[in-house]
Amino acid sequence: EDQDQESDNMDMSLEEAMGDGQQEPNSDKQNKMAEMAKEIAEKLMEDFKEQWEPVKENLEAAEKAFRGLDGLLDGPKGFDLTQGLWTDRGWRDLDQLRRKLQDLKELRELVRELGRGSGKGPLVRARAQVSRARKPIGVVRSPVEPSETRGLTRSGDLSLMVPSEAALLAGPKYTRMLVRRRFLERTLLTYERSGWYEETSRVLDRTEVRPSATRGPIIVCLDTSGSMMGAREVVAKALVLECLRQAHQQMRPCFVYAFSGPGDVQELELKVDAASMQKMLLFLRMSFNGGTDVDEPLWRSLRRLKEAEWSDADMLLVTDGEIQPPNVELVGSLNAAKEELGLKVHGLLVGDAGSRGVMETICTQIHEFKAWDTVKKENSSLY
Repeated sequence: EDQDQESDNMDMSLEEAMGDGQQEPNSDKQNKMAEMAKEIAEKLMEDFKEQWEPVKENLEAAEKAFRGLDGLLDGPKGFDLTQGLWTDRGWRDLDQLRRKLQDLKELRELVRELGRGSGKGPLVRARAQVSRARKPIGVVRSPVEPSETRGLTRSGDLSLMVPSEAALLAGPKYTRMLVRRRFLERTLLTYERSGWYEETSRVLDRTEVRPSATRGPIIVCLDTSGSMMGAREVVAKALVLECLRQAHQQMRPCFVYAFSGPGDVQELELKVDAASMQKMLLFLRMSFNGGTDVDEPLWRSLRRLKEAEWSDADMLLVTDGEIQPPNVELVGSLNAAKEELGLKVHGLLVGDAGSRGVMETICTQIHEFKAWDTVKKENSSLY
C-alpha cells in the first residue's frame, strides 16, 4: 500500500509538472518534467539502496561463513526478502563469530575429531584435495595406501618395475648398467600404485571423482545456563557456528540440545537452509540464563542415537563444569551405549570455575579450552 501511495504521488507530481499544456512554453515544461523525473529517480535509488544495503552485507556474511549460498536463496518465489532471513540482524553476530573463530584454532580442530566412521565413502564427483600441512583432515590420493594400479609412472621402486625393465637385467652388462642408472635417477618405468588416504589437505577449485566423506553425525549438548553468560557464551556460540560450518562442508548431520534448567531444552538441527538459518540466527541473538540440568539433553541424545541416521554419532558436552552429577540410570545407559555402539562423549570445559569430577562420569575424553585466558582478556562478549 505504501508503494502504491508513493507511486500515486509521483504520478501527481508529474501531472503538476506537465500543467494544462497551454500556460508555459514547451521548453519550460520539458525542463520542469526533466527535473521532476530526476528527483523521482534519485528518490527511487535512495530507497533501493536503503533497502538493499543491509541485505548485501548479510549476503556477504553468509558467503564468507559457508563458502556458498546454495539452499539459502530459495523462497516461495526464488530469492525472497519477505521471509526476513536476509534482513535479520543476527547475521552481524554470525559474522563477528566467524572472525572470532579464525583465532580459535582448537575449537575448529575439536569439531574435526567428532563423528565416527571413515572419511572414504562412495565415489562421487567433488572438489579435489591435495596434501597440505596444518589444514583440516581430508582424503587425498597417496602412495602411502597402494590399493590400486592407476597406470605407469617413473620411480625408483624395483618392486613395481614393469616386465620390459626387468628383462634388461637379463641382458648384457650395458643393459644392466642402464637399469642401475635409471634406479639411481628414479626414472625406472614402474606401475603407479596408490589409494585414498586420510590426512591434512587443502581443497582445490577443480573437481575429480573421489570418495565422499562419511564421518558420522555430531550431537552437541550445550550449556546455556546463567553461569555461561559473557565470554563463555561467545565461545559456546562460536563452537555451534563451527559445527554448522563443518557439517555443511562435509555433508554431516548435526543436532544441538541447548539446555539450562529442568525441562528447559531447545532443539536445533544445524542445516544451511532458510528455515534452519532463521532458528540459528535467533539462537545467536538469545542470552544465556537459568539453572543447569544436564540429564534431559543427555536422555534426548541417547534416544536420538537409536535412530539409524544418528547411530554412529559422537556427542559433545559443552559446559563450564558447574553441573550436578547425572542420574545413576543415565550414567548406566551412557556406558552401555559406549560399549555397544562405540559412542564417544567428548567434553569441552569452558572457563576455570568448574570441576572435572562430574564430567569424568559422563565423558570418554575431556578437552579444556586452552585459549580461555585470551578470550577473557578481550571483550567479554560480542554483544
